[in-house]
Amino acid sequence: MTAPTLPVKVDRGNGPALVLLHGLGNNHESWTYVLREIDESRNRIIAPDLLGFGDAPKPQVDYTPGQHADAVIATLDELGVSTAVVAGHSMGCIVAAEVARKRPDLVSRLVLLGAPTFRRIRRTRRRFRSRVAEDRYSAIFNAIADSPDLTITAAKGLDVFAPLVKGMEITEETWPAFRSSLQHTIMQTRTYRDLMGLPVPTLLVYGRLDVFVIKRNLKAIARRNRRHVRYETLLGPHEITPVQGRAVAEMLQSDPS
Repeated sequence: MTAPTLPVKVDRGNGPALVLLHGLGNNHESWTYVLREIDESRNRIIAPDLLGFGDAPKPQVDYTPGQHADAVIATLDELGVSTAVVAGHSMGCIVAAEVARKRPDLVSRLVLLGAPTFRRIRRTRRRFRSRVAEDRYSAIFNAIADSPDLTITAAKGLDVFAPLVKGMEITEETWPAFRSSLQHTIMQTRTYRDLMGLPVPTLLVYGRLDVFVIKRNLKAIARRNRRHVRYETLLGPHEITPVQGRAVAEMLQSDPS
């Protein structure tokens, strides 16, 4: 099956390509506050809607990291991009890492914001009180996957209670992709192992108020892959806020050397 291409919602600026991949249940608008701060004279900024979200195709597939990455690769090939800094937020980190694994020639650097990396995942529904962080997250993810109506209603409430969160889009239309991406892309352990050996310059960014990411896992990746991975903290939650926008833009445009 030929990978579909994605709708490129932002493609502007001049210079080396900077590709922005959004997270689970989001669309390209989650990068709004970063896009405001990026110098378009220094970068060609590319922000697609990922497979199953926004205006992207919504095929009946498993929405694995490989399927998401293949769609990104097909899109960049169609745009004539030969190399790029690829940034991911949340699930977009997993997709970005998979793009780098499949096509290291295409990725000059990874910048991963709030990467959900897990050493183990359980399929049990009852581990909320476990002392093991992965068990608690597994229980939460399984509960979300089993509760479409509640999850969709909660997402709609963000417009009222969290107006600064941009690009949140969990609807009846996107639910199949959301649920499958949660189960197959988020709830897996290969990305954790891959990042420990990926030979691509990588910046892992952790928000100090981020309750969705296991910090020690990111630190373990940075320790194991010291040659290629750096770890930095940022004041902020999991979602990208206006305060984070400028700091993230600077990280994306900085010279890692």
